Amino acid sequence: MAGFDPSTEAAWRARMQTDVAKQVYRIRGATAERVHAEGKTARTLHTLGLRGRPKVHTWALWLALAHNLLRTMDLVPHLMM
Repeated sequence: MAGFDPSTEAAWRARMQTDVAKQVYRIRGATAERVHAEGKTARTLHTLGLRGRPKVHTWALWLALAHNLLRTMDLVPHLMM
């Protein structure tokens, strides 16, 4: 694999063994992974009919925008009227 550095992975694995990293990763699982799962199921992220990095990047930005707008509507519905 081009650009793969085993020492970088070893440092990451050592860092992930700390209590702080485990706590952060546990919280991340409840937030970031939910976004990814929602993107795969409700936002058709699992199959893109696009080719090329610019088009996929644009699609990912639209996905992020949609997620942020829906999240904002959940957090402050009184501002959405």
